[in-house]
Amino acid sequence: MALDPNESQNQPIAKFESMLKTDDVYFFDAEDFEDIIHHYLNNGKISLAKKAIKIGLKQHPGAMDLKLLDIEVLVFENNLEVAEKLLDELQLMDSTNEEIYIQRANIYSKKDNHEAAIDMLKKALDLSEDSFDIYSLLGMEYL
Repeated sequence: MALDPNESQNQPIAKFESMLKTDDVYFFDAEDFEDIIHHYLNNGKISLAKKAIKIGLKQHPGAMDLKLLDIEVLVFENNLEVAEKLLDELQLMDSTNEEIYIQRANIYSKKDNHEAAIDMLKKALDLSEDSFDIYSLLGMEYL
């Protein structure tokens, strides 16, 4: 019997939603939490994404990607000072993560400081192996 690829992708999401309904606590890999959070963000379910981030960071307090997703939500909600403080902490741990510079660029862009946003995106480009999204963000900043 062949497994449906969508079924295996949705399994962590279904398990997470079951956990929320029953108040049980299940363990997930950090990568599963990332998939769950991306799913909710892509579907506009910010409150569920925030719950997943909170639980994910409790289970994996050192997970850089979960911390960056937390920052992404903070920036989206205009909690820019908190986001900047967390970015400062992450940058001390890993100054070669291009997502840190992308999030800083998002903050500068929200503050209408497009030149600084462009500078951050150029730094991200230097660190990135997959630059398509960064070029797209750069184009929007230049506009």
